[in-house]
Amino acid sequence: MMKIKRWCALILMGSGAAMAGELPTRCAHDLERFAVSTDSVVNDYYSSGIIGNGLLGASVYKQPGDTLCWELGRADLYDHRSGEPYSDIYSRCRLPIGKFMLPMSGGHSSMTIDLYGARVTGTIQRPDGGPIEWTTWTPAEQNVYVIEWKGERLPDITFVPELSACPRFTYPRKYYKDAGVEHYRPNPAPTIFTRGEYTICKQPMTAGGEYTTVWTTRDVAPDRKLLIASVAYSQERTDTENEAIADIEAVRNVPLKRVEQSHREWWHRFYSRCYISVGEERYDRFFWMQLYKLGSATRSDGCPIDLMGPWYYNVTPWPAVWWNLNIQLTYSPMCVIGHSELSEPMLRMLDEQVENLKRNVPAECPYPAIAVGRTSSYDCISPVGREHGLMLWTLYYYWEYCQYTQNEQRMREGLFPLLKLAVNYYRWLLFEGEDGYLHMPKSHSPEYADAEDCNFELALLRWGCERLVEIDRQYAIGDELLPEWERILEKLTPYPQDEKEGMLIGRGVHLTAGHRHYSHLLMFAPLQTLSLNDPVNRDLANRSINHWLGYKGGYYCGYTYSGAASMVTLMGEGERAYGYLNTYFDKFAQFNTLYKESGPCFETPMAVLKSYTEMLLLSCGEEIQVMPAVPDAWPDIHYEGLRTQCGCEVSATRRGGLTREVTIRSLYGGTCEVRTGIPAEQLRVKASKRVEVSEGKQAGTVRLNIPKGETVTLLRME
Repeated sequence: MMKIKRWCALILMGSGAAMAGELPTRCAHDLERFAVSTDSVVNDYYSSGIIGNGLLGASVYKQPGDTLCWELGRADLYDHRSGEPYSDIYSRCRLPIGKFMLPMSGGHSSMTIDLYGARVTGTIQRPDGGPIEWTTWTPAEQNVYVIEWKGERLPDITFVPELSACPRFTYPRKYYKDAGVEHYRPNPAPTIFTRGEYTICKQPMTAGGEYTTVWTTRDVAPDRKLLIASVAYSQERTDTENEAIADIEAVRNVPLKRVEQSHREWWHRFYSRCYISVGEERYDRFFWMQLYKLGSATRSDGCPIDLMGPWYYNVTPWPAVWWNLNIQLTYSPMCVIGHSELSEPMLRMLDEQVENLKRNVPAECPYPAIAVGRTSSYDCISPVGREHGLMLWTLYYYWEYCQYTQNEQRMREGLFPLLKLAVNYYRWLLFEGEDGYLHMPKSHSPEYADAEDCNFELALLRWGCERLVEIDRQYAIGDELLPEWERILEKLTPYPQDEKEGMLIGRGVHLTAGHRHYSHLLMFAPLQTLSLNDPVNRDLANRSINHWLGYKGGYYCGYTYSGAASMVTLMGEGERAYGYLNTYFDKFAQFNTLYKESGPCFETPMAVLKSYTEMLLLSCGEEIQVMPAVPDAWPDIHYEGLRTQCGCEVSATRRGGLTREVTIRSLYGGTCEVRTGIPAEQLRVKASKRVEVSEGKQAGTVRLNIPKGETVTLLRME
């Protein structure tokens, strides 16, 4: 019997600085230390300096001719054509804006992504004329770009608009033979004119509306220039320059120092929500860089994140939202790092586009149902293809949001109806075989092969029905379809598997080549419909992972290794998880931690961030595991503000290879069962008398019933 010793006198309230929204000293130190720098800017988007404010973004890199360019992006700037004879990826896709160009006169420039100041800086060394120092940023709460440059004999910055066309159209099309592409035509050419001190570039759109780039430059000193610009967009109006000018005036009408101060304060509040240090520079820097990218890419009241985020790059075949892994992995880390609010644009999109999601389902489906195809814009118009489970996979992260935030109303009134509609689509597809089981017809396991009873589909359907039954019972909803969901769970065919290979792609379809997707293994992670605490399931998972990753020269990508890391973390194998993530860093990491597969793919670094945090903190319902899978390379770890599915905020410290202290604050009130790895005879509990402390149901765990706002500290006493 575990004997729990407790001290009741002290009530801890967590980090005062973090709770006040101020930047703790350790955060400031790390942000300054882990600035990302290069001695020479190169002609590579993936080595660019990036800035963004959730809507506007820019990437700074070199163009041929020794010119610095600011490639502009706006996250919601999508074409909106309809009824065209070509693929929807051309009709409703992200569009380019243009570039600001600063000549380097045959010189070269250093560059630093300043995380602490949320800006990018550099110095141009010219053969003649002396150095030029430059700084650029997008104010956190104003929709403008700012570029400052100073030095002697300063050159002017010019603007070059891009051809307003789908980048998939200009991409080498020998790789993408899209139907009807020969009929595609770019939008009309832009017009450029001046109004007073403003230069305006108006880009009309064939489908109606326009987007407009406006900028103004002024000399603020004999050796210093300042450019402020904005981009406005409307699918209906043709006077968007007024909006852009108003955005610029809002910044120009106050001292720029005040705008800089509020910008920095916003970012410091954002950064202060969580902290991670494992003592290995590339992991610690990676953590801060992902926070910077997320704060640059979205806001709670903004638009969802597509594959490019707020930035833009013309060389990409992925100018939209992709649903067969990408949007799911993009939103996978938000809740655990204490930024669940960043998931709200994606959830709002699902809530608001239900009618379009219904129209994606074939008309012959007899039930009200929703589904989505592989790609769409934010309107979610994408008729479902051969991959049926993409909507259910996305709804997994809607469910996680509800769990982490303990948002019961959102669970009942938002997620539950969407889950019902998504499962209804499967009800139409299911058929009963001669063996008495319910089966899935032939469908496509993402990016691999067609098969009946795809494990991808079976895992998602099982998870969806389990959640519907769970929510119905938890909230006593009494839905009339409850017996149907229970019947599906009882009669759904087992996962197709093989004694040697583990999980198959589907019935009779084997994995015979290296495959980047782990879609056939979703039942292990993230869905956990097969618990890896069970030795039988662990053996099955190990066979499956080893076979999946066992092909020399296989087509494996960055998210391959994040998926594998998450699976072995659930088995407590820290060295193995560390090895998989190191493969990602060794083979795929870029200067600015953007990721490329033929074009920008926002999701993979986010998936790596999620796998990384899982090694430090795992939660499933009320169960919390602290440091469940850390390698020997990380003997000293400290983190603060990570979140759990049961609505707790956890901070922990590891020194000399041992967990020394764990602090748990209940944000909503409730029960949790905590595994710290601290032996029972050394464990001490600090908590107020209001906290109920008992031995956990599982060996080596402590059960805590914590009122809302109360804190418990678990200590190792030697």
